[in-house]
Amino acid sequence: MSGKRIVVVGASRLGCEFALAARAADYAVTLIDEHPQELKNMSFDAPYFYGSGLPASLSDETAVFDNVLGSNELLLECVENEVDVRIGVVAWGAFHNAPNSQHIGTPKVGIVSREGNELLEYDCLVLATGSRDFVPSFKGWELPGVLGGKAGAKLLVSYQCFNGSRCLVLGTTPLAVDFARAARERGIDVAGFVEPTSKFQAGERELEWTRGLDIPIFYESVILEARGTDKVSSATITSTDRSGTTTEIDCDTICVSIAVLPNVELPAAMGCEMRFAEEFPAWVPEVDPALQTTVPGVYWLSPFNRTDDQVTRILAAVAGETKIAEADLESCPSAENQADYINLWIARLNQTGGPDVILCQCEIVTRAELLDLQPPRYLKAGMRHPHVAVTGGQTGPKISQDLIKRMTRVGMGHCQGKRCRDEAAILLSQHYGIPLKDIKPGSYRFPVRPIDMSLIAAEDDDYHTREKWPHWMHEEVVPESVAGTAKREER
Repeated sequence: MSGKRIVVVGASRLGCEFALAARAADYAVTLIDEHPQELKNMSFDAPYFYGSGLPASLSDETAVFDNVLGSNELLLECVENEVDVRIGVVAWGAFHNAPNSQHIGTPKVGIVSREGNELLEYDCLVLATGSRDFVPSFKGWELPGVLGGKAGAKLLVSYQCFNGSRCLVLGTTPLAVDFARAARERGIDVAGFVEPTSKFQAGERELEWTRGLDIPIFYESVILEARGTDKVSSATITSTDRSGTTTEIDCDTICVSIAVLPNVELPAAMGCEMRFAEEFPAWVPEVDPALQTTVPGVYWLSPFNRTDDQVTRILAAVAGETKIAEADLESCPSAENQADYINLWIARLNQTGGPDVILCQCEIVTRAELLDLQPPRYLKAGMRHPHVAVTGGQTGPKISQDLIKRMTRVGMGHCQGKRCRDEAAILLSQHYGIPLKDIKPGSYRFPVRPIDMSLIAAEDDDYHTREKWPHWMHEEVVPESVAGTAKREER
């Protein structure tokens, strides 16, 4: 082998293709993927929005493992080609020498599985972390049976565990149609598509497929409410014109397939510089023509990059080639209208559902409480003082989502903001008239997935942490073996 150690995070199509190409180039390659996930981790809606109605059959770990591995042909090919494949493993952090952490030495990725924690050293880290669901709020969206398009497709195709029998699909995007196809192939009825515009977003070919199966399409409409007691039993949709006509639809599942956004927790938390991509709309890592981030040796391999030769570009950089052609990385053709589409959905849902809809499920905060900067409900009303979310400066008005998170707790719950962070930013943008790029995003911290802290804690403190912690910054670090010898000589 070449001696270079490459770690790939994410067994997506791009991640597997890169792992195979790197292995063919005789590199030592480790491929990490968090699927199959444990049932308790899926309940935190990471990386997809599974909702609270997860099937009990997911607790059969052996069957789930076989289903997930068998459904990914490229992953099986990686195993056959001697890639070190680690599935069911979470990459919870990545560490390198930086101004505030100069003791790391060789860069490392922190991974955790059911067996425990491990720090993998690497020469090159390729982040193929893919995408996640975007699910805006509406009345009843906390009911079991509401889930995202990525989650729905994953449950159907990979986990092969799905509770629903009749699904209502929000959106007419390619993701929405992909989910509907997978559902129909498995005998699940599709109650219809809900679309806020007069256009079928996935295109004419997919529209013909929908018409051929007589699946209803509710144009110029949005969901008003998911109804049910212990699970979804029906949905009320409303037209967005002046008539406000409502329609009740029987269903036990609501699949929100409006859009997907890039998974960027890991690059953001490890200090990669980020840029705002208006077409998604989302923050993504800043990369050079070789797709290397601002952290040396760390690359971002993503469907959100325009160029179609990403594997070749990164391999060329890993091999030491210095002349790599410029690439148009500023936008993605498939996302030309995604930002407008997301903004339209949120505006229509806010208009029809009103301000009292729960925005943050974890902390039970409404849209109105976010926009009014209401403090958490457990604080007395008398402790509240008037605030405004907008700050000024030489560059114009801005909003800090981290500051608002601390004031309202929106995004501070156990899902780590994955359910509400994006909608909260867009609501603030629409309410205050400030471009999304001028809203400083909420920060990410390690661990980037909800994991048991006991799994990543050290078994025991070393000598200097245990004995010298009050003044360790002022002493020269001495190996424990030397310190032990010195103690014996003193005696």
